[in-house]
Amino acid sequence: MSPNQSRTIILREEDFVPLLEQEARHLGGLAVSLTKAPTQLDHPPLVAHVHEVSDVLEDFLDDFGARQNRRYAPYRELVASLRWLSRVKSVSLHMTRRLPGFRMVSDEGRPELEAAVKEARQKLDTCLVAVLSALITESREIGLDLTETAEESPAPAPIEQKQVLPRNLEADEGVAEHEHITEIAAKFLQVLDGARQLNLRHVRAQADLAEFVANHATEERARRYEGAVHNIQSMYDTYIQGTLFEREHEWVASLRGHASVAFHLLEMTTDLIHFYERHENDVRHEEARERIAELVPKATILHVAVNLCLRQAYLSVEAAASVAQEILSTFVNQDQIELALPDGIVLHARPLALIVQIARHYGTPIELSFDGKPCSATSLMGLIMLVGEHPHPETITAEGDARALQDLKALFDSGLGERGELPERLDYLRTSS
Repeated sequence: MSPNQSRTIILREEDFVPLLEQEARHLGGLAVSLTKAPTQLDHPPLVAHVHEVSDVLEDFLDDFGARQNRRYAPYRELVASLRWLSRVKSVSLHMTRRLPGFRMVSDEGRPELEAAVKEARQKLDTCLVAVLSALITESREIGLDLTETAEESPAPAPIEQKQVLPRNLEADEGVAEHEHITEIAAKFLQVLDGARQLNLRHVRAQADLAEFVANHATEERARRYEGAVHNIQSMYDTYIQGTLFEREHEWVASLRGHASVAFHLLEMTTDLIHFYERHENDVRHEEARERIAELVPKATILHVAVNLCLRQAYLSVEAAASVAQEILSTFVNQDQIELALPDGIVLHARPLALIVQIARHYGTPIELSFDGKPCSATSLMGLIMLVGEHPHPETITAEGDARALQDLKALFDSGLGERGELPERLDYLRTSS
């Protein structure tokens, strides 16, 4: 290539047809097959295959700049929509299949959960069929030849119980598992506390959903919520699942069951809100936005994302709060102590930050009370506000994990870090600062 030659060659739109036809033939055939027999959308392997194929095709289209081309942009947006909707449907099918095997606190909430997931699947099917039909029409308009693809849609294999040897290599170190399960339970309650402010116990009116998503349930926030719950599930699988500890305390497994339900629902929530937010920004051209909105109504996406998925995720976490609290009361040595504020020490941001570090170090709920007014010791902003109301408290009480309380006492006795060195037992404050 000459130094003066451009690295980009402008391809004629007509010349792109045979290239696209070769890449899109399989998805086009799937579209024809699925629109003729929509019940195939209940087969997990086939739906997962649609997602995989549309994902690859979307990348192909983007490599050629189809998003910015007037002729091919509508087709590209249909493929992208199919990719996201099939992904959400795939998660819903996976969850439906696994749900009977999840250990739950009780069966009281199962009927409502199952009904919500079923409704979500039905609405997703309606949207998927609409997008698949439009994809067929658009394919023919841009000159693609479509041939139906005969796809086998076998029923998924039944989930069988897995046989494994006991995890007893470190059976004499059960204390570590106690610490892990209490950390998991504490994180579970933190997720619940964060979600309570969203007021998800009741179904929201359709007219309120757009404002709710914009102010409280953006994709970024939904993804953080999803990540927090996934972390709980992963920690349980890493440290607790299959251990002697779990077999001796079978009831703790329900915490994992509720976390798994919430995680899958939050996966669906995040992807649907991502899809919805694409309607609302400039990622799509106006004509493409309007067309997708006709095929996949915003009202439907918002209802499924918030009222069916996000709400049920919250209810699943809330239903297991009693288990998380029972874990903490069973495996954490609880205590209550009085703390004396050293002479000449003022509770400003720096010493308060050390208090928060100690509370978060153990991952278990710690409550501080100034003159009887309580606040979580893990919330720096909460403590700052509490100090603002009680700048010179007569009594300071700490309640919770005895290990953390002893560290708090050592911190207060040493002058809350305002007099130089901290005690050796608080070395972790230096390494984390």
